[in-house]
Amino acid sequence: MFSSTNNYLKIITNVCVLILVCLLMQPSYADKRKFIIDTDVGVDDAMAMLYLLKRPDITVLAITIASDGNAHCSPAFSNTLGLLSLLKIKNIPVACGPSFPMRGHRHFPKSVLLESDTLAGAAHLLPKNMQSASHDAVNLLVRTLHESTQPVSILAIGPLTNIAEALLKDPSIKNKISMIYLMGGAIDVSGNLKIVDPHLKNSVAEWNIYLDPMAAARVFQSGISITLVPLDLTQQMPVDENFYHQLQKTHDTAEANFVFELLEHNKEMLRNKQWYFWDPLAAVIASDESFTTFSKKLLIIKQEPESLVGATQIDNANGASIRVAEKINRSRFIKQFLKSLN
Repeated sequence: MFSSTNNYLKIITNVCVLILVCLLMQPSYADKRKFIIDTDVGVDDAMAMLYLLKRPDITVLAITIASDGNAHCSPAFSNTLGLLSLLKIKNIPVACGPSFPMRGHRHFPKSVLLESDTLAGAAHLLPKNMQSASHDAVNLLVRTLHESTQPVSILAIGPLTNIAEALLKDPSIKNKISMIYLMGGAIDVSGNLKIVDPHLKNSVAEWNIYLDPMAAARVFQSGISITLVPLDLTQQMPVDENFYHQLQKTHDTAEANFVFELLEHNKEMLRNKQWYFWDPLAAVIASDESFTTFSKKLLIIKQEPESLVGATQIDNANGASIRVAEKINRSRFIKQFLKSLN
């Protein structure tokens, strides 16, 4: 009897020690990197947000929605709250920004907006909420940056309207931003506009930049450190059936299962390689820069003519110095992404 009790106490002691060690190994709030996510809440945005929100070494302070991008404000807001509920996160403020770019009226076709509004048919899998959308994204950006006692990084995975408007409202916030990790642009490859809308005459721009080129130009010229994850890199990384099969083997958490179900109902997209790891790639690089190599380029955003609007071009005389992600190890990226989800 005494021996059994003694063994039981040893087991309890060992478990307590293990729990204590795990708690001590977790980074404290002060040690965690601080992020704001600025997103237009498409399918790849959802995957990127789940990844970054799961990182134990990162604290997301706010999520701002670029309402002139992939999705309309109301469903994008609801889907974002659903993703947070899936992760059992309650304390991150979310708000929509302007529905129109700083100049012009460019927008995605209705088919893309519908796909993003419904997260390609997977939105119904998220917890429901009845909260009305907030439209205070610009003020939320400014307020969050000023209230942070530490430098803040921004994961920008949509049009740059919110960030440009925030800089216009309060230029001093740039001193609180340590880095903007931006998915956007096409430098030495073709743009991706015509893949979605064949009627467009522009073959050089990427959607996030094209939708609000004035905002992109202002952010590029702001003097803030920017790491660009362009189509040159993301087009090498399709979301394919191989990734689906790897996720099929292990999708033990609610968030991993959500991504699996999303892909399960959109296998045609995977077979045709219509989806790429656009925003998840930017999120992984933002969390760990050792995944890729970089080079500095002097870049401008073209504002005219229409056939060149949104083009991201090298201009050694007038360009802003931008750090560009160039190469990544696909197998290592996939392993890290799946590890975080699970």
